[in-house]
Amino acid sequence: MLFAYLASLNQIPNMSNSKIVNWKHNSPISTIYDDIYFSIDDGIKETQYVFEEGNNLDIRLTCLDHERPFTTAETGFGTGLNFISLWKRIREMRSNRELHFISTEKYPLNRSDLKKALSNWPELTDLADQLVSQYPLNTSGFHHLYFDNNRIKLTLMFGDAGESYSRLSAKVDAWYLDGFAPSKNPDMWSPELFREIARLSKPDTTFSTFTAAGIVKRGLRDVGFDVRKQKGFGRKREMLVGTFVESTTTTPIDKPWFELPASKKPEEVTIIGGGLSGCSTARALAERGVKVTLIEQENQLATGGSGNPQGALYAKLPVKQTTQGELHLSGFLYSVNMLKRIDPVESFWSQCGVMQLATSDKELARQNNLIEQETYPQELVSLKNATELSKIAGTAVNFGGLFFPSAGWVSPRALCKHFVDHPNISVVQQQVKEISYAEDHWQLTTQSGEALSANHVVICNAEMANQFNQTDHLPLKTIRGQVSITEPKPTNSQLNSVVCGDGYISPAQNQQYCFGATYDLQGKERNVTQEDHESNLEKLGKVLPDIHADLASESNDLQGRTAFRCSTPDYMPIVGPAPVQDEFIETFAQLRKDRKWRFENAEAEHHPNLYVNTGHGSKGLITCPISAELLASMICDEPLPLPKDVIDAINPARFIIKKLIKQTI
Repeated sequence: MLFAYLASLNQIPNMSNSKIVNWKHNSPISTIYDDIYFSIDDGIKETQYVFEEGNNLDIRLTCLDHERPFTTAETGFGTGLNFISLWKRIREMRSNRELHFISTEKYPLNRSDLKKALSNWPELTDLADQLVSQYPLNTSGFHHLYFDNNRIKLTLMFGDAGESYSRLSAKVDAWYLDGFAPSKNPDMWSPELFREIARLSKPDTTFSTFTAAGIVKRGLRDVGFDVRKQKGFGRKREMLVGTFVESTTTTPIDKPWFELPASKKPEEVTIIGGGLSGCSTARALAERGVKVTLIEQENQLATGGSGNPQGALYAKLPVKQTTQGELHLSGFLYSVNMLKRIDPVESFWSQCGVMQLATSDKELARQNNLIEQETYPQELVSLKNATELSKIAGTAVNFGGLFFPSAGWVSPRALCKHFVDHPNISVVQQQVKEISYAEDHWQLTTQSGEALSANHVVICNAEMANQFNQTDHLPLKTIRGQVSITEPKPTNSQLNSVVCGDGYISPAQNQQYCFGATYDLQGKERNVTQEDHESNLEKLGKVLPDIHADLASESNDLQGRTAFRCSTPDYMPIVGPAPVQDEFIETFAQLRKDRKWRFENAEAEHHPNLYVNTGHGSKGLITCPISAELLASMICDEPLPLPKDVIDAINPARFIIKKLIKQTI
């Protein structure tokens, strides 16, 4: 299914430069389906009647079960009117219930059309402006928006509805079956979509829809819904509502080794490791009301690979969609949106843009191909020549390349400090040497011999994550890197953007340039070396001649910092529940003989309440925050923020399975 999906991404029309809507009396009409987006009579009253009353949300949103957010899923986001109406109702109800609204859209409106459509309701202006300000770029995949101090979450999946929901992991409470009428858009109302709706439903999950079409009624009944007709809105005679009873089909589990263990929101979690991975995980859990103890062996946070003064915030995009590319793009967009929310004045980051230079003919050909494919919108990335980039950078740039206007730089250490500044997070300086599980809890033994108790543990201590017996099978490796640090000279040209070639340099922060970095797979030297300074200067001179000329004259005065990136054989992070290796080998041993063997009733065994988040390499700024959200959602039994195939690709068990297939274990 994964390869079919990746192929389908390139088949989804890029409508960013096309006209999605026409306008009639300030109301949008789809140019693709020749249908209206909302009722001309009164769109907001329609959504209240059809979807809010149809799913009995007034009563359900005031119930006292707050263990998990109330999850609503929709089949056509359109103008966002249904989402904003429900958000407004929750505000008016003064309900403490959190909402997670999930929706899909194959042909997203642009920001201008979205704002114009919602301007029909002046009473929604405040909420509409907030939605428009976070509204994502038109890139396929999952996008996440947060409102009202994260109490209201919106997940937008840009792509085909059936395909998008087939990649979602969630337990839906109420379905908004919206979208263009079956007569206008029959492809959406498919048996495949109805099966995914059933898969994501649970007993007492409800649905409502504006249509009473037979194809919808039969499709929902066939997958296990009790379907009823009731009076439609306005001049419409009938509509459908119903409740999920039980699934009528059994879907075989394709990869049982990647099935996640059941979980329930805990009261407390202990995290080992105080770098970007650990601090972002702590914050994601703390914002869900979980008490977090963050254990760091050093006397301050972010002393390892997360400790550089600045790091480039951008994603290197593949020409053709890959799982790794989707993770990096999703993570980049997530991090940018997060930073804009938590630090709008840019005190520890800057959205100054990033240049990815084509310093070789091969890279230039790759970049040209990427732009020609039109997979990514121009607002995300564009190709510019050296003259154009020199004007943007404020100094001479020797090469053309890609420009990412929404990218920039971040201070990782400052970001970590922000993450742990939360009343639910306590930081403890200890070195954990051993963990063991007995009597329904974990015991953490420290270097000093102290025993700490925990119900849930997340291991986030980079390359040391495999020091424990439970995780010693994880194939982690270190990559040495050195950055050079110096003050700008008065004669320097002003650098306005991050420039990435064979290395990178960011605009000066606190009167200091930070540039580099070396990439040494074999290096073990922890001290700063002059040889590496010279290497960093050589890379700088290749791309920024004027800045290099000023800095090279005083190369012996350069300061620097070394750190070891924690990476993995496939250069993907390790995020998820910790597998019991011996049990995995025994349960899935047949893979040694037949990699396509279909297992029946095989259950993957994991260490109870033990999770891992490590191996982010040099991509931590774009993979740690989204991975933290993923782990927090797993632990608290919430909809997962990444597609199932991407989650599988970073699952800690993948290395055991690969070794079984290769017969090396």
